[in-house]
Amino acid sequence: MQAMLLTVVVLGPTGLVCAQSSLEQLRSAEKPRFAAGHTLPPLTRWGWTLPYEVRVELCEDWGYALEFGGYVGPEVAARLDDPQSDESKLCALTASDPKRYPLFVLTWRALDKPVGDPWCRDAEGDLIDGKEVWSPEAPDAVFEEASERMAAPLRKVREKAPIAIVLNGGEYALSVYGHHGPVWERDPKVIAAKGDRDWFDYVSERKTRQEMFITRACQAAVPDRLLYLYYPTEGCAHANRYGGWNVWAVDYKHLRTVSDLPNTSIYYKHFTDGWTGGNDMLTQALNATAQQISFGNPLSYNWMNAGWPRGNGEADLSDPERYMGYLKCYYTAGMIGGVAGYFSVPKEDDPHWLWQMTVLSHCHALFSHLEEFLRNGDLLPGPDKHRWTKDLPAYEFPTGDPEARVVARKHRERAEWLITAWAAGGEDRTVAVEIPELGKVQVEARGCGSVYRATASELKRVDEDGMQPTRGL
Repeated sequence: MQAMLLTVVVLGPTGLVCAQSSLEQLRSAEKPRFAAGHTLPPLTRWGWTLPYEVRVELCEDWGYALEFGGYVGPEVAARLDDPQSDESKLCALTASDPKRYPLFVLTWRALDKPVGDPWCRDAEGDLIDGKEVWSPEAPDAVFEEASERMAAPLRKVREKAPIAIVLNGGEYALSVYGHHGPVWERDPKVIAAKGDRDWFDYVSERKTRQEMFITRACQAAVPDRLLYLYYPTEGCAHANRYGGWNVWAVDYKHLRTVSDLPNTSIYYKHFTDGWTGGNDMLTQALNATAQQISFGNPLSYNWMNAGWPRGNGEADLSDPERYMGYLKCYYTAGMIGGVAGYFSVPKEDDPHWLWQMTVLSHCHALFSHLEEFLRNGDLLPGPDKHRWTKDLPAYEFPTGDPEARVVARKHRERAEWLITAWAAGGEDRTVAVEIPELGKVQVEARGCGSVYRATASELKRVDEDGMQPTRGL
């Protein structure tokens, strides 16, 4: 997609204040203050291609990796031979200072046009209902060939500059039972291979086997990366929320091996109720986190979004304050970075895509100062089991108020805690929670969240300015 330099209407405390380009807005806004020497991975994004200058600005001042732009396929890699192309300039910038300009790339979707025959077939060898549906028993050769087509462009980029993060957007090849189960049930080869296993376990194992060809090839192409992420490798956020949830999921028990970190996707008002309600986003996030912790994976790098236009007006979109509060809770739960996603190309007067990126940046910067609690601390389970996955902890502390949420971590080497309180709905208010070993504490649940460091003798809020949380740090 062609790069777009959008004009955004900037939201101020009294409403719409002025129109600026995205570059002007970024340059004029107060920047987050990152901790010197922190090791949190840089942020990334998913959407249309931004102009070169905006990509550089996001990298220099906002904690984002330098965006290569577009899927890295043969045509894009070929542009590296042109020294005047954006691709060449970006690689040259990264090569000049890889720590200041860490590069991230998106893998090409080679399996959209597979070489070979990966399709389900009936007993006569015909396509079932004449449709091309991926088979759980597709030949390994299909994935071996595709993995090389995906890895080759990455190697060409890597010849020019180091690559920090590789994002594989997934959503190709083998799907889930809810989409294609009735077709698989008519393929005798699939039925024979499945045997007595349930569909969830069988399909999850096959999806993992097939995807591992891609993972190994991409990881080998970029051996010095910070992260290779396959979307989505997650404990299912909807697990046990309703009967039959697993026909729409792949079991993390298997799939966790295809990505360097778990990466959950939870989006505002997209299969969620938003910040509050029976299917709220933090309950989903903690459900996924609980599953990931159970397999020894306590940290995550997640796909984030606070809404995008879908024809329902403001109902589709969060406000910045509640998004900030949610992010503070998610980071406290073990998030160490994320992908800023926006799933429609915005109109020229749409401010939401940009403020979502900057809110994520400010929260990321805050937790760069608290990194030791993420790297060398543990999320506390709380006294209750999760509302849906009842054999795992809730990983939060009850306040007696369903819309006032509290999550906490404890440092592994000293008696110090990190406590985050969030008013997911309603006014800012003080709540009390009981933290093991620390005792009862009173904290302010704000819409923008409140993050505290606590010892037996002191409770100190870190983010006095809730929306500019690194001001003064």
